[in-house]
Amino acid sequence: MKKLKILVIDCNPVIHIGLKSIFKNSVIFEVYSYLEDIDLLIDTITEEKIDFIISEVNINGITAVDILKTLKKNKIDIPLVIFTSISNESKSLKLLKTGASGFLTKNLKKRAIRSMLQEIAFSRYSSGELNKFTRLKNRFNFDYNKEKINSLSKRELQVLKLFFRGKRNIEISEKLNINQKTVNTYITRIMKKLEVNSKTDLFILARTHIKQPY
Repeated sequence: MKKLKILVIDCNPVIHIGLKSIFKNSVIFEVYSYLEDIDLLIDTITEEKIDFIISEVNINGITAVDILKTLKKNKIDIPLVIFTSISNESKSLKLLKTGASGFLTKNLKKRAIRSMLQEIAFSRYSSGELNKFTRLKNRFNFDYNKEKINSLSKRELQVLKLFFRGKRNIEISEKLNINQKTVNTYITRIMKKLEVNSKTDLFILARTHIKQPY
């Protein structure tokens, strides 16, 4: 089976070494290339047929947003996952809304990192690229999350869809004619039902399972 090639973009070569170690025995991924800046980004992606990018938020003054814009300008549609030591919920949500496929902090366990990339790979490259066991495993997780979404009440789903569209709590309260405290209560309840620990994880789950925002 052809492995999915990962390009790592980070100023610190130790990160490249660490990620190679994490995916050393993977049957799905191969940490294939490493860049310390984006001067050769497009050439590297094209020539080496890169399938994934894992990037720091800021690389020598170039941001992940700049990378996303460069990919869009060159009509390159491959997943970009942010991998950073900076834990900032508002920043992570902004990057996800800009087009990043995932947001990981460097203190996460190896298992969580592999799981995140597997989920993205399944949604993007499932046809023929993942082995049968992994497809079945992720299909189960996919359906389980869908069932959790379906367990939400009509009002909870409305709040979630507006949150997914990037609406602030005050905008959600005005749209649904409820007060902001009630919106906060709904968001907390939704996170509990969907078993997520942050608004970043909530956004990622919603992006995967909500096709027509409110």
